[in-house]
Amino acid sequence: MNEHINPEKTGSEKKLTRWLLIATLALLVLVLCLQLWQIFGGERGARSPARQADSPGGAATVQDGVSPGKAAMIEDVRSLNGSLAFDDLAALSAEELEQLWETGAPGLPVGLSAAAYAAEAYAGTLEADSVTWSVDPELDESPAHYDVELHHITLGDFEYKVDAYTGEVFEGKANLFQEAPPTDAPAEESASAGTSAPPSQAASGKPSQPASEEKPSSGEEVAKAAALAHAGVKEADAVGLVVEQDWEDGAQIYDVSFYAGGLEYDYEVDAATGAVLKMEQEWVQHPGAQGGGFIGEEAAKQAALAHAGVSAAEAGYFTWEVDEDDGIWVYEIKFRSGGLEYEYEINAATGDVLKAEQDR
Repeated sequence: MNEHINPEKTGSEKKLTRWLLIATLALLVLVLCLQLWQIFGGERGARSPARQADSPGGAATVQDGVSPGKAAMIEDVRSLNGSLAFDDLAALSAEELEQLWETGAPGLPVGLSAAAYAAEAYAGTLEADSVTWSVDPELDESPAHYDVELHHITLGDFEYKVDAYTGEVFEGKANLFQEAPPTDAPAEESASAGTSAPPSQAASGKPSQPASEEKPSSGEEVAKAAALAHAGVKEADAVGLVVEQDWEDGAQIYDVSFYAGGLEYDYEVDAATGAVLKMEQEWVQHPGAQGGGFIGEEAAKQAALAHAGVSAAEAGYFTWEVDEDDGIWVYEIKFRSGGLEYEYEINAATGDVLKAEQDR
């Protein structure tokens, strides 16, 4: 039996299907437009009343020099604390604004530059062009503070904690240059002191160990003397002697490291009492561990500077350390000059340049 198909009914069904498809597409476009409006137009409308309060005549404008994204972060902070002025918050970094918002915006922090200035004033380095600094905000810690690191080309790195809302320094070493040795002292004075500093100290700028009958005059010298006495090593026999200031669980310490008699020594010494807190040692196999086998940090520094074509006066943020690379002991040298950062590896026994890199 043949089934009869009605052409008019088939055409109506196709037309209905087509209209349903068009209606569905139109609905999807409408929903998409509503979502885009909520994301862009709705957010601007929600923020505009607060923005109007800051602008003359009630005009909803963003202050000059502030990106829309940062302006939005500022308004988020002001929604928590309306007493904070837009211009004052605009001087803060995005990281500071984010941490300020996370902590409920209790007040206006002093800012990165003010924290660095406070640390330099406390350290007595404001007039020293050879000092550089870096600052990290820690507004979400208790107490809220800024971590400031000062670096001197010869004295090394020093860390400070500055209260985020008062600008007071509550951790760090004051008056760095009061303990620094004079750079123009005649050679005869060094000879008459009864002892000579190893090459590692001449390069790093650390004060020399005084004669055994003299009392150490600085925290670094006390820490150095305590570590050497604990190890039973004379300063003249210590190779690569380095003393660095550090913090451990809120307490100031000194990290002391050196090589002697085939051993590498690492010490932590309490800065307040001079007590040895921690000591580690391990056997090493390199010429310098027996004394006299390394070219010295000053020679390694000069080799790197000569290769880079940079004078010592032009180099800033100078750091070095002794390390082993594929069985060869090297000096790892880093410094900055002319907007470039230089990294070198110098053969510790021969002075040959093994690696040289530079980056902006």
